[in-house]
Amino acid sequence: MAAADLALETMRVRQSVLSSFCAWLVKRGVLPSNPVARLDRPPHRREAPKQVPGSAIMDTLVQTARQRGRPRDVAMFLILRYTGMRRESVATLRVRHLDGEWGLRGVRVKGGKTRDIPLPTAVTQFLQTYINMTLSKDMDVVTPDTRGKTRAPMTGQNIWRLCKVYGRLIGYPMLKPHGLRHGVALEVLEQHHDLEQVRALLGHARLDTTQIYTTIRPPQLKRAVAFYEEQAQQILGNA
Repeated sequence: MAAADLALETMRVRQSVLSSFCAWLVKRGVLPSNPVARLDRPPHRREAPKQVPGSAIMDTLVQTARQRGRPRDVAMFLILRYTGMRRESVATLRVRHLDGEWGLRGVRVKGGKTRDIPLPTAVTQFLQTYINMTLSKDMDVVTPDTRGKTRAPMTGQNIWRLCKVYGRLIGYPMLKPHGLRHGVALEVLEQHHDLEQVRALLGHARLDTTQIYTTIRPPQLKRAVAFYEEQAQQILGNA
């Protein structure tokens, strides 16, 4: 794999998959031991996300869905935009998960766990109205795959494709559901400067996973030295 010049993360994933398969064979007596376990794994490098939609892009996404008259899409993008949830969790949302005071309760997340996820009151109210007016009374799926005409929920792949469609509509073709997750994380961090809040919102088990959002980006670096502007004008004005 190294000779083929594969990326480190690609090599890590392939080695992990092969190791899991060999471990499965060991349990069933096909192999005496796991040969992959003796190999060194490439170092894991956590890198800050490169393409992150800002607040304006995320807001435009919701507004575009409203202009198109697609309440299901509005509901989906509101949830993604204000929670940073993974697409798979959004796809599994049910009406019973909506809580009028809190937002979402008992949502299934990565690792088979469940979490309570807060929502702005206005978003919760919109979702309640959307459910009452758009979905049939016997439907428990929040994001059905054909705008309320079937009980089958959207899949994570459906949500990914819909993000690509809307991304092209708003002039941001690189848009992906996970990009919205990154956007929410950076927005919360820039507003509150509290990494623990970001960790709790995203549901990361460990704080070091959230540390990638502390990487300084060019716009942040520009703002960091903005206080020099007045001083530089004074010096140059007196020169």
